[in-house]
Amino acid sequence: MPLDGKGLPFILAVVRPIWFLVLVPPSLCFPWWSTGPTGFTFMKLGIGARPMGMAGAWTAVADDANALFYNPAGIALYPDLAATLCLMKLFRTVSYTSAGLVGPVGSHFGAGIGGAYLSATDERRDEHGEEQGTFGFSDFMFGPTLGWRPLPKLGIGVSPKYVASRIDSFSAYALSFDAGLLYRPVKIFSVGASLLHLGPPRRFIEEWEYPPVNLRSGLALKLPLDRNHILAASDLSLYPDLAPTVSVGAELYLYLGRSQTQTTESGLYLRGGYQTGSQLGIWSGFTFGIGYEYLIANRLFLSIDAVYVSYGLLGDAERLSLSFRFAPARVPRPPDRIGR
Repeated sequence: MPLDGKGLPFILAVVRPIWFLVLVPPSLCFPWWSTGPTGFTFMKLGIGARPMGMAGAWTAVADDANALFYNPAGIALYPDLAATLCLMKLFRTVSYTSAGLVGPVGSHFGAGIGGAYLSATDERRDEHGEEQGTFGFSDFMFGPTLGWRPLPKLGIGVSPKYVASRIDSFSAYALSFDAGLLYRPVKIFSVGASLLHLGPPRRFIEEWEYPPVNLRSGLALKLPLDRNHILAASDLSLYPDLAPTVSVGAELYLYLGRSQTQTTESGLYLRGGYQTGSQLGIWSGFTFGIGYEYLIANRLFLSIDAVYVSYGLLGDAERLSLSFRFAPARVPRPPDRIGR
């Protein structure tokens, strides 16, 4: 429907009831979902070094390929072609890899595709507790994402995902769905909400597992400082089998300047965050990250991001991301500077 005088009231009539969920505290509309412990545990692990550098406070940011895993509406407002690959090592025996690709489609749509794969090994024991070798287990999810921008400052996104798990010789499959909203009334401020991992239960071996439905809402504020910026964000996250958690995070971008040949430029990112709900040691819940962005060709940027996450007594995890971003020429062209 064209966005003329007739189409705009229709869009507002559809969007306003949905957007009401962002403004109402999510805790008021979520208790009915309590179903006890959930399965699909790997879907609760944060993805991406940049979002996790801010403790996962990413729902209202969603301005790169990581939006695929936090708020699919972000790709509707994100004008660049971008790809990301993230590697994570967790508790020495668990490896988690994720990847995503996003890009604009016309003037009102964005599209992307993303997935993640977790693999690990564990010891096999008999009924007396004696070791009987090892076995492997893995989890996998993959799916497309579509974002729509019905209004200049509003994005809507949906993402179906295929989810598969395997433990030794046993396996199970399921479908999962994500949906999100993102609204940027002004350039420096945004508010967002997403409902992730919604889907039917699955039977795994002899037990039924429910997906870890995750309702998120967040705020973000990005303050430009000449060629630098400060980004601050906060998320409220609810799962049916966990207490609500709040994440707060910040990112400081420092412009490092151009090369002597005036053909390249670079920037440094410093990140930190904290997520409530951890009672496993003094540093549990804290995250610390760093990133470096470099112009490798005309409008083509390479980013390397790393983050350290402490789980207290359980151990820690490190994530390393490699990302590419192509920023096409736009009119009017933004100030000559790097930085997401």
